[in-house]
Amino acid sequence: MSSRASSSSVPTDERTLSTAPLTVVAAALNERENIEPWLENLSWVDRIVVVDHGSIDGSREILESHPSVQVIDAPAGEGLVEDIRRMGLEEITDGWILVLDLDERVTDELRDEVEELLERRPSESGFSIPFRHYLLGRWLKHGGWADHHLRLFKAGLGDYQPGLIHSDAIVEGTVGQLKGKILHFAHPTIHDFVTRMNRYTTQSAPALARGEVGGLRKRRILPHSRLSWLRASASVFWCRYFKDRGFKDGMPGFITAVLLAAYIFIEQSKAWEYQLELHR
Repeated sequence: MSSRASSSSVPTDERTLSTAPLTVVAAALNERENIEPWLENLSWVDRIVVVDHGSIDGSREILESHPSVQVIDAPAGEGLVEDIRRMGLEEITDGWILVLDLDERVTDELRDEVEELLERRPSESGFSIPFRHYLLGRWLKHGGWADHHLRLFKAGLGDYQPGLIHSDAIVEGTVGQLKGKILHFAHPTIHDFVTRMNRYTTQSAPALARGEVGGLRKRRILPHSRLSWLRASASVFWCRYFKDRGFKDGMPGFITAVLLAAYIFIEQSKAWEYQLELHR
């Protein structure tokens, strides 16, 4: 058991003052099956703030039943995940914040690293964390999935850019790099991938239609050309499957590359559709 986990039964006023408190912030939407393993994985943190934006599967009620969790309501079905998270960030005024979605888990190595970091009070404002992604029930070792994200930062110094989907946090000050990983159990089924893709592309369509940066690739809308849309989709597939060697991950690598290529096409189509609606 870690030092912070063992101290959870000690009254707050008797705990060492040299350790900054750690709060986990998450956005939740119909995450019933993930809640218990997620909370168990976070038994060592000081506080958990979850912003629920319209769960109808009982997730909110389960979260509220845990005394360590503070649940905040957001308008159902409105706002990007990044914008929903910002509501949770506003609740934290001291210590450090770890942003962790309910389909993500902290490894033991990362937990120990964070605990040591909080005890020594680093000069950095935030830390980027490497990810290991599991899609369709398999760890994708190839295909461009070896990435890292800024998820740990001092309260009051980190935020998300409003209206930008799939964006990383931004902080005031320097950013360090941690070694321990976050395990991301994304899209256990194709149905889940398509469902989220449908929601995310609908959310990003207005920004793209206005000529703003957005979407999966964080770029502006492509020209209204069948060739440009097909070329962009083909580029995603080629990069993921061939350039980044996604073929080494077998059928899951192939299916994921195809789905990501389709994502680009659907994203552009919805932005085009949105522009048509504006001019009717």
